[in-house]
Amino acid sequence: MKNLILRLALLFVLSGQLFGSERKLGGIHLLEGYSMKRERAADAAAWTIEGKSGLKIEFEAGPNEGSWADPKERNQYAWYREQTIHGYVARFALVKAGLKTQWEPDGDRGLPPGNVLLVTFPSDGKTPDYTANFSAKLADQQELADTLLMVATFDPSKGRF
Repeated sequence: MKNLILRLALLFVLSGQLFGSERKLGGIHLLEGYSMKRERAADAAAWTIEGKSGLKIEFEAGPNEGSWADPKERNQYAWYREQTIHGYVARFALVKAGLKTQWEPDGDRGLPPGNVLLVTFPSDGKTPDYTANFSAKLADQQELADTLLMVATFDPSKGRF
């Protein structure tokens, strides 16, 4: 029995190394000073990336997520762009400064409404609501740069989202 427990523990440790959090979150590369933790969600994969400055990047992926960066909502954005990353179309949008939307996080760090970066990686097009989404409430240009640098390393083909 003791031998079986040791084998299961070893298998658990090795599976964590082989299929660790990077695998689960699309091989995303974190910048120094950032950490990632898994969150709970009923019908989606959910993660939070946090930085020492207080920046939080929320991530959710699943069959009913829809497009957080929605091309139909361009009137709410200071800018909207699409870019192919790792063979997947990615939608990037920045909510206008001063505009309160559903994307405002609960803990806004005392920041005014708006300036929320939304990034969506749609699925293959067969199921348009099956997406991987990121959102981040930004305090300044440095947080925008950090968020873009990390999110752009996301590869939907690495891991299940």
